[in-house]
Order: sequence, then structure tokens, then C-alpha cells
Amino acid sequence: MIIDMKKFLFLPVVIYFDEDTYIAKCPLIQGAFAEGDTPEEALKELMDVIRMIFEYKKERQEEMEILKEFKVDIKDKLCITIPVSI
Repeated sequence: MIIDMKKFLFLPVVIYFDEDTYIAKCPLIQGAFAEGDTPEEALKELMDVIRMIFEYKKERQEEMEILKEFKVDIKDKLCITIPVSI
């Protein structure tokens, strides 16, 4: 199977522990964050949130605004990149 990589965005994700929960954020998409009991659960929830944001924007025929840069203090945080189908 061949995957067309032109149909994916590679988005940065920051995961960290805050008080009693893990938080996953995509700093390039406004409002894209989620919580979970584990880092994996927070990431899964974040992917659902990103998908919902994309679908909402598509339904309303709005352009998806992706911020161009971000800064994050990486102390005690995990930073990864996830592929998202567009």
C-alpha cells in the first residue's frame, strides 16, 4: 500500500503532567488540547479533538488556520510530531 504523504500534516504535540492529569496540546491549532489519565489517553483524545476541529471548519467552509511557529518550555514535557490526514 502506498500512502500519499501530501495529504497529511505533521503537527507538533506537547504532553505534560499537570496536578493529577496528563495534558496534550497542539500549539499550532487554537483550542487543540485534551486531558487523559495516561499520556497515551491524552494523545488519543487530542487526535479526536483535532479531527473535530478540522471537520467543523470544513462544514463551515472556513480555512484552517495553522499557526506558523510556536515556542514551548520543554522542561518536564514530551514533544512529538503526529501525522494528521487532511
